[in-house]
Amino acid sequence: MVRSQVLVIGIGNRLRSDDGAGIRVAEAIEAQPTGGMQVVICDQLTPELAERISQARAVLFVDALVVDPPLGEASEAMAHSPSTAQLQPLEASTQGDPGSHALTPPRLLALSAALYGPCPPAWQLLIPGEQWQVGDQLSARTAAACRNAIPVVQAWGARHA
Repeated sequence: MVRSQVLVIGIGNRLRSDDGAGIRVAEAIEAQPTGGMQVVICDQLTPELAERISQARAVLFVDALVVDPPLGEASEAMAHSPSTAQLQPLEASTQGDPGSHALTPPRLLALSAALYGPCPPAWQLLIPGEQWQVGDQLSARTAAACRNAIPVVQAWGARHA
């Protein structure tokens, strides 16, 4: 099988404030000439993505990361929590139910490998988020992290295209 595309999967809910960060970054990448990056936007991961993953040269999952500090520990927790997106390599994992609403990127990679053969190398880019209430606006911190994440995704895509 010839794997010709680089796949970016933006995950989140645009109507839950910072939970939409992964989608916002993916939409920004999709709106630019990307030179071989294919973008998928989804509210949650589903088993149907396994086939598309199997056809990709490399996969990047972009999602929000909860960095909500416990009450009373806000200033200390904020000082030690990430303020920029974090790019991390992923490995396939058989932990979890592949048909549930809690399908994780590692489990989806394992499902892809089980159904279609060896899966491509994969990474996740986690955008720090702090607001999860109903609303379509990102917090200032998450909006800044999204802006900073776009060149990270572009550089990742250029390395794997």
